Amino acid sequence: MKKLTLALAMICVLSSVGTAFAADYLGNPRSMKFHYTDCRTIKHPENFVPIESRDEAIAEGYKPCGVCKP
Repeated sequence: MKKLTLALAMICVLSSVGTAFAADYLGNPRSMKFHYTDCRTIKHPENFVPIESRDEAIAEGYKPCGVCKP
């Protein structure tokens, strides 16, 4: 019973983590460029910040990537 409870708890935690990081764009705080999440120029996505919308990125001062053109 403990194993089942632990397994269910892990599933809940992992499913909530996946939705917390779901974003349409990724922003590079160093270059202030934002990209689609599948842009080929993103080598280390852990260094990027998630951005929910194009309007949000522009409002925060990010410029669109010249490669993926979000």
